[in-house]
Amino acid sequence: MAEFILRKITNVKKAKKIASNPKSVVKVSYTVMISVFIALAGWGITQLYQQELEEQQQEINVKALLFDASLKTTLDNVNLLRSQAEYLVNQSQTETNVVDTKRLNQWINTNKYYGSYSFHNASSELVVDGKNFNLFALQDKEVGALFPFLRRDKGVMQHEIKMSLSLAPLLRSIYKQLPTEGRIHYNSIAALGMTYPATPTMTRFERTKTIQKAINEEFLASKTLKNNHRKTFFTNPYQDTFKRLVLTVSSPVYQGNKHIGNVGIDFTLEKLNRFVKKLGNRDTMILTTEGKLLSYPTQPSSMTSVINIEHLIQNTTIRTKLLKLLKTANKGQLVINEYVITYQRLNNAPWVVINLTPIKYLVKDIVDKQLPIILGVIFGMTILVLISLKVLNQVFIQLNETRMKVESANKKLQQTFNELELIASTDTLTGAWNRLYFEQIVSAEINRLARHDQALSLLILDIDYFKSINDNYGHQIGDLVLVRIAHLLKDNIRTSDVLTRWGGEEFVILAPSTTISEAYDLAERLRLVIAQHRFPEVDNITVSFGAAQFEISENLYNCFKRADNALYKAKNSGRNKVVAAPSMMNVYQLH
Repeated sequence: MAEFILRKITNVKKAKKIASNPKSVVKVSYTVMISVFIALAGWGITQLYQQELEEQQQEINVKALLFDASLKTTLDNVNLLRSQAEYLVNQSQTETNVVDTKRLNQWINTNKYYGSYSFHNASSELVVDGKNFNLFALQDKEVGALFPFLRRDKGVMQHEIKMSLSLAPLLRSIYKQLPTEGRIHYNSIAALGMTYPATPTMTRFERTKTIQKAINEEFLASKTLKNNHRKTFFTNPYQDTFKRLVLTVSSPVYQGNKHIGNVGIDFTLEKLNRFVKKLGNRDTMILTTEGKLLSYPTQPSSMTSVINIEHLIQNTTIRTKLLKLLKTANKGQLVINEYVITYQRLNNAPWVVINLTPIKYLVKDIVDKQLPIILGVIFGMTILVLISLKVLNQVFIQLNETRMKVESANKKLQQTFNELELIASTDTLTGAWNRLYFEQIVSAEINRLARHDQALSLLILDIDYFKSINDNYGHQIGDLVLVRIAHLLKDNIRTSDVLTRWGGEEFVILAPSTTISEAYDLAERLRLVIAQHRFPEVDNITVSFGAAQFEISENLYNCFKRADNALYKAKNSGRNKVVAAPSMMNVYQLH
């Protein structure tokens, strides 16, 4: 090493000085190694920084997905209430059982028709399906002070009360599904109100204020007038009768073409913020597209007014960029004025989930995580520099020889392992994958479906009258048929599709990123390929297919069962056919 350095240095005096002083060689080597280390450390920190940014984006995506799932549950429950309410109120004669009739009579007789009654303290005979709800209506004089033209006759009013009582059995089960504590309600334009769970006992003045609040807020008045498609929507935050900041998931209820009221679920911003904190991360905020803060890290436990983004973010540049993102962007990440902004728009609400993190915090996190490693490397490199260069060279030579031997052995082991793995994963007759490999692959694909909401379909193929082939031509010919069909299938599917021999004359194809319509087309194409192919030993052969698309949260057993049922229908309807299994959602709607 020293001779190599002497040949490269043109200054003879400096070369002699270095050669006569081994410490100089050590110093030069140390300087070179430290320079290389600094460069590598800088590159490593850059890579760690990029990794940290990617982790932030992944984290915000997962958080948005979880939050979206909870919002979808809430929207589905509101839509269920709305559809049930419209069904009941649009019946010419609402069917009421004995319990409903007793409830109605008790409510009317106890409170002179226009009053209120909480079933929380009623006898168990009347409320076997859950009694923790309120039902009240304002008197005519109170209604007149608010909106005299909206009160209908008592017969229609009584019909609406029956509808409210008929909804009561649904309220407890829906309430248990809410992601965070909330309140379910129905507010009628005729000044009828129902809430679950029961609100504290209110005076008549407080009941009037509650209905008036519902009329004045957008979820029962202005928003409904603009809601021509009768869609369920989220309100902006507002103060309820109890001075709490709440937002409502609301849906209009129609009797024919006449808007009669709204069903909805209320959440306080305090409860919403607690739910968001459970999802983790110290810097997460949820904002509306107008820049109103629904949840943020320093949010107090009780609030009386909504905070806008300008009250929390003083930097004008960041605030302007952020407001633009709220209106136009979908998801992504950008750096502004030493801040990293990671954002993801929600699918089920007009809100955006945002992480606003100072870059210095990211760097600090990286240093905190990697400091032991950095210090260990520095210490190790210092020790290496102090070791004799000749010894190091010998060590490196021996290590290199050992490495080459190990690599050679590893290649052989890897080759053997690959051969064993192929044998363990494939069907020895047809060369298709076996069930063990299929179950490993389908588990990963189902997880991918849950994370990325991508389509995934399953096809089951069965050779028609295969038993007669074995009986008439023998099992050896039957095996040849299986091999040729497997080759035909492999040649006509994508490399990403997984062909598996399931057993006997049955094959399974797992098709990622494939909808049920595309799966049907694929099966039909494969069916024609096999039907048009001439098998020398047995002439023509036909096959039948059953196809199904994985639903969200559906396991392999359920999807396989639906596809197998579809195959059974194909077999029973004449064979040589493709039948697609209906969606579970369609089946649910039919029932």
